[in-house]
Amino acid sequence: MLTIKRQLLLSHLAVILLGAGALGAYMYWSVSDQMLAAVAQRLVDNVRLLQATLDADDVRAYGDRADSAAGQRLFARLRNAVDLNADLASAYVVEPRGESLRVLVTSVGDGHPGADFLRSEEIGLLRRGIEHAAVSDIRAAASERAELSALSPIVAARPVQYVVGVRLDADSIQRSLRVLRLSTLGAILFGVLLALVLSRLLAERLQRRIRALGERCRALAAGEAQPTGQPPIGDEFDRVIADFDATAQRLREASAEREAALAALTEANARLEHRVQERTRAIEDATHQLKGEIENRLQVEALLAEAALTDGLTGLLNRRAMLEMLVQAVMASRGQGGFSVILADVDYFKRINDQYGHGVGDQVLAAVARELEQLQGDNRHAARWGGEEFFLLLPGTLLMEACRRAEELRHRIERLPTPMRGLRVTVSLGVAEIQPGEALEDCLKRCDQALYRAKDAGRNAVVAARGNAFATM
Repeated sequence: MLTIKRQLLLSHLAVILLGAGALGAYMYWSVSDQMLAAVAQRLVDNVRLLQATLDADDVRAYGDRADSAAGQRLFARLRNAVDLNADLASAYVVEPRGESLRVLVTSVGDGHPGADFLRSEEIGLLRRGIEHAAVSDIRAAASERAELSALSPIVAARPVQYVVGVRLDADSIQRSLRVLRLSTLGAILFGVLLALVLSRLLAERLQRRIRALGERCRALAAGEAQPTGQPPIGDEFDRVIADFDATAQRLREASAEREAALAALTEANARLEHRVQERTRAIEDATHQLKGEIENRLQVEALLAEAALTDGLTGLLNRRAMLEMLVQAVMASRGQGGFSVILADVDYFKRINDQYGHGVGDQVLAAVARELEQLQGDNRHAARWGGEEFFLLLPGTLLMEACRRAEELRHRIERLPTPMRGLRVTVSLGVAEIQPGEALEDCLKRCDQALYRAKDAGRNAVVAARGNAFATM
């Protein structure tokens, strides 16, 4: 089984290896790219410098007329450039002619190159045409351990183009890369070694603190005093150990308090049982009293509900109750036939109030309500619609029968005895029958329009609404 110390060592080692490996690889590739780019740039600078030192006239003379003296001067310049730069392996001048390439002179041997002097990569660069200094693939040269080439056109030698080229020794690139790899590997190994030393020290320190905490746990489980005399280190474990000691002390105090509380709880439980018995008897008495109060309240609520649905003056249904009844009548009429409605308005009721007083007006309204009840047979289908307006619902009654009953009601009210001499009470009535599929609001609107036409006709009249037509009875 792995101990905490070994787990810490292994985890730190894994993290360092991953981090150092990733960082070392990144640094190696980054630095190697920069180094190779610098080598390529240096080689380009060398070929440009060599191109600037060559005499274009010597190049043309040797290329056109094979002037041996010009060739010797070119050979000497190429040889001198290679001797001055230890990294250069060779230098040469070549004349591209269409698909053929002719090497004029080189710095190797006696200056006369062989037929296979040019490498394939150099041939490819020359055949694509050289407009400015160019260098071959330095990555390929470094990986294949081949010579790196750089080419530059001799501008002053036009119209015939000549190109000067130099080659860098591959061993110098390999030496630089080898030194870079060794440096990177050494840095990684040093980092890993340093991490292992620090991890070991950290693991030993953490293990000591864990052992100290374990000793305190065992002492707490055995009921012993906590160990003392351990010097603080100054890390988070000091706070953990201090919190643990405080918790252990609180647990001991809580245990003593719990035993005292248990004794007090036993005594309180006995007293509580006695009080519960007394409260039970009191609750039973209160329950009987509450039951009587609930029955009284239900009766009051029933009376209030009845009052909410009726008009206080006439005892008829109020407008809200009649609207609910109309909605139910509409739903019932879909399968059991239609219904008719009558809207009645006491004529000149404001004049009665102004001339005889509101008390007489209330007597008139109550008398009209009694006639509605007598005509209907009960007060469940008659309502005070508002003010001096009254409403009658006639379930299962056609329009003609409803008009007959409205006319009967008009005659009965016209013959009413009045409390004041000279007071005559009449009503105007509008009658309508709900049509199949018609909305309740439309039926009530037609009935209201019929009422207004009865008033316009001189009052004390009955007007029936037949669809959009109106007829005075």
